[in-house]
Amino acid sequence: MSQLLAPGQELIEEPLPDGRRVYRSSIALPAERPDILARLGKWAGVAPDRVLLSEPGDGNRCSIGYGDALRRSRAMRQALAGRYGLAKGDCVATLAPAGIDALVLKLACLSGGFVHAALPPFAFRDGVESDATKLFVEAAKPRLIVAPAGHAAIAGMGAVSLGDLARESMGEAAMPSDADASPDDWAAIFFTSGSTGAPKGVPITRGMISSNQSAIAAMWPFVAETPPVLVDWLPWHHVFGGLDNIFKVIWNGGAMHVDVAPSPSTFEASVRVMAEVSPTMHVAVPLGLKLLLDRLENDHAAAAAFTRKLRAIFFAGAGIDAGLWRRLADFRDAHGDFQILSGYGATEAASTITLSPAPLERPGELGHPLPGHRVALVDIDGRSELRVSGPNIAPCYLIEGRRVPLAMDEHGFYRTGDAVVLRQRSDGMPVFGFDGRLAEDFKLSSGVKVRTGPLRAGLMAQCAPLADDIVISGENRDRLVALVFVSATGRDRVDEISTRIAGWNAANPSGSTAIARFDLATAPADRTKGELSDKGQIVQSRYLRNHADLFEALQAGGGQAPKGA
Repeated sequence: MSQLLAPGQELIEEPLPDGRRVYRSSIALPAERPDILARLGKWAGVAPDRVLLSEPGDGNRCSIGYGDALRRSRAMRQALAGRYGLAKGDCVATLAPAGIDALVLKLACLSGGFVHAALPPFAFRDGVESDATKLFVEAAKPRLIVAPAGHAAIAGMGAVSLGDLARESMGEAAMPSDADASPDDWAAIFFTSGSTGAPKGVPITRGMISSNQSAIAAMWPFVAETPPVLVDWLPWHHVFGGLDNIFKVIWNGGAMHVDVAPSPSTFEASVRVMAEVSPTMHVAVPLGLKLLLDRLENDHAAAAAFTRKLRAIFFAGAGIDAGLWRRLADFRDAHGDFQILSGYGATEAASTITLSPAPLERPGELGHPLPGHRVALVDIDGRSELRVSGPNIAPCYLIEGRRVPLAMDEHGFYRTGDAVVLRQRSDGMPVFGFDGRLAEDFKLSSGVKVRTGPLRAGLMAQCAPLADDIVISGENRDRLVALVFVSATGRDRVDEISTRIAGWNAANPSGSTAIARFDLATAPADRTKGELSDKGQIVQSRYLRNHADLFEALQAGGGQAPKGA
């Protein structure tokens, strides 16, 4: 069995005269970083019939191999150029969900040097020009919009049907090669999820893709030595699924089996697919992990089938609560020979900034910088902001048709807006740990700063597994109030939630940590109103704006005081 992680990984500190702390990985970024299409061509040559991607079909799954993917993408490139007049650098915007035709379109854009822009489906659900869609269209400036068959945008915005485009390109002769490309050429545009503000377009270069995948394989050799097999539902309009995961598969000659978004009603089918294909890696966000554990924790046969060839479960380290972590760790200990890994990233960094150098010991571990990158820790009002420089950083933002600089500091480091701490693991290895989003912090009327991220994490741990999320309010007020999103486990245990919050207050009595009053959410966060990110997590700033009257009522004495307070 191949080695899971590169041995001897160390965090190298480079203290600078101006007081900044700069860190890098001891693992070097490979000098040879071929274009992603060269990697596709390699696998199409040595294993043309190997499944690259499969999708749900009518009763059976449909699949495409590496050889067909290369041939069909070059034929679609010809159709885009010949029938629609696209030239290198032109943008093709798409609303298509993950699948075979969507993959061929993505690869066709790479083949022709077109820029593939992944549009978020919620904003375009009505398929008409509106204030919601204008932001994305003006940023990407597409020459062509492609939508699934029957989508409202086909009539409302003049979009081309992806099914029609796929059929048209079947009659085209495949180009014998791909357009000339350089690492600085734009390959894609993704939009930030909006978890810290309005979404912005982020151009991703071909060099960013190559450096990202080369660095991941250098830190985690198992993804290169054993071609990854993923059962994946993450949306392709988000950089996690639509850039990192699919290109991780192509880079390393693996297979992606597209799954439907997880829900209690669909997860049985997902378990069957996992048993059939035996994933080697499971990439998830908290929502998917909860449903996975709900289904597998008490079904030994299904758990054994899922973990048969599993090497790692991977999630974004900032996004998992303590209760879910304990469940995941218990599942790991009970089933299979796999490890839990995490990472941290941003759309502006082609998805990845840090990765685990060793199996996780606790939630919140972000790991070490990606090879070839440097991370700076800069003091911001008593906390350390993580800033990053390296080949993964995007050239600019796209806003209202203009190129706008990223938030860079005077030393050329991208400012993530996230706070981190440097932690020591039990084995003595230092790693970065998530310490909240700086943009979510606020001050009470007393001027005392509230560290929202650590406060929410602490309360979630205190209330686990009775709460799915907690939103905290109190900016420019005398006290803190909270809205609790109760989990299925906590639905009939409201008094216990109240007692646990009182226990938190007893241990954390200061005005910046104690919760004076709380209430229970009566409805889930609304994704269509920007209250839920693509990762399934509540966007606190947006939720507070949308429900200001609810929190005003809590400040005025609504809800309830924690029992014992």
